[in-house]
Amino acid sequence: MKDNHKWNAELSDVEFTFSDRGSEGKVYWKKRKELLLKAGAKLTQDPQLNKDGTLNYSAKVAKTLRADHEDKIDNFVTTEDIVFPSPNELGIFLRYGGDNTWTGLNDKDGKSLHEWSVV
Repeated sequence: MKDNHKWNAELSDVEFTFSDRGSEGKVYWKKRKELLLKAGAKLTQDPQLNKDGTLNYSAKVAKTLRADHEDKIDNFVTTEDIVFPSPNELGIFLRYGGDNTWTGLNDKDGKSLHEWSVV
């Protein structure tokens, strides 16, 4: 059974960190469909590939997301805050592919965004 996640106002002040595949960043879930990635986030440089060496689907999505925000990226580091509509889109952007960012975003005590928001 798939978990349901719900935003609540308490979440908007919690700083979450993300770190995976060489990427890292500070994130705030400000509104239901607004995750704020703070400037200074480090992006993974190498895309995730299929076994045959081609870009996997999520890496293709990441390539598009990075192109959409290319004016806010310098040498694989974000230079401005960027807003994403979902944790998974944010994670795909940061790690150049992948999935399920809900458990990869953690507060200072190690509690995941999944734990904060599952209903």
